[in-house]
Amino acid sequence: MCNKTLITPPENQNKVKRILFIDVAKAICIILVVIGHYIPDNSPDWYVAVHDIIYTFHMPLFMFASGYVYIATVKDIPYGQFILKKVRRLMVPYFTTSIIVISIKILTEGSMSVDNPVTAASYLRMFYYPEAGYFLWFIWALWWMFVIIPLLGTRSARLALFFIGLVLHYTPLPLTDIFCLAQFKNMFVFFMLGVIAFEHVWLHSFIKDLNIKQSVVIVALFVVCQYIRFGAEEQGTIISVINILLPYLGILFIIEISKLWCHISMLNKKSTILLVSASSYIIYLFHTTFEGFAKAVCRKLPFDSDLWYVFVPEALAVITCGVVVPIILFKVFKRYKVTKVLFGL
Repeated sequence: MCNKTLITPPENQNKVKRILFIDVAKAICIILVVIGHYIPDNSPDWYVAVHDIIYTFHMPLFMFASGYVYIATVKDIPYGQFILKKVRRLMVPYFTTSIIVISIKILTEGSMSVDNPVTAASYLRMFYYPEAGYFLWFIWALWWMFVIIPLLGTRSARLALFFIGLVLHYTPLPLTDIFCLAQFKNMFVFFMLGVIAFEHVWLHSFIKDLNIKQSVVIVALFVVCQYIRFGAEEQGTIISVINILLPYLGILFIIEISKLWCHISMLNKKSTILLVSASSYIIYLFHTTFEGFAKAVCRKLPFDSDLWYVFVPEALAVITCGVVVPIILFKVFKRYKVTKVLFGL
């Protein structure tokens, strides 16, 4: 069953224990993120459908996993110390990556096609906007969540904060994109859902315990809702309700898949899926950069990518670069103190 954790050896008991099904869910999610960020103009209809399905739930799932892991591993430390840890874990890698990516774009945009070009002013804008790549909004949004959540010291207060997150998410309150406050508003509810899913007994059991009947029902609901959504010719009340439900169903769908994966696989610290999970932050930071390199190479090849048998291997090559090269970087970064600091490892 997947309610077990990956226990660290006695000499490493100060390290955080891993929650296997959440690790598997994170690995699946980061692969979906990499796939979702590759959507060329000539994408066939089936690939566009896959992309659109991914976008109904993948970032809510990341936020859910972050909230779940936070509350499962939180330690009683002073607020200032906690914030300093999050600066090291989130913001230092954000600024490091932003400087690297902006510099690469400036140096290469004259010799190859660059998505979302930048200028020298981008080095200033990165302090309040995800200038190196819009996908970096995730880090700013998560940062604000970690600024707020430690201030709520009781389970009932955190439950109230979840309902505040619900109101924020579904209230048409326009917020600025500066510091990614608008993205924070829209995603906070999913982070808090992860928190209360761990803290409340019935929800905790529902999330962590494997029940085949439950898995079948959730998978079926997810598939049916996606089928109805993408098969509808026009927006209506039913589609609007489905759009509201899909982020939550998507979270449950991947969680159930992850628990099943744990149940049928003999996972250990050398498992590929756990390596992908451990590398997920570095993959997130750098996947678009290496996807961009792979896309630039593919554009120079004398093949017609409008043909499906050309598009598919190109897509696989680009997506593989977006996953595998950052994993190699992760392994290298872990070996040196300076890179461990710069990339929050």
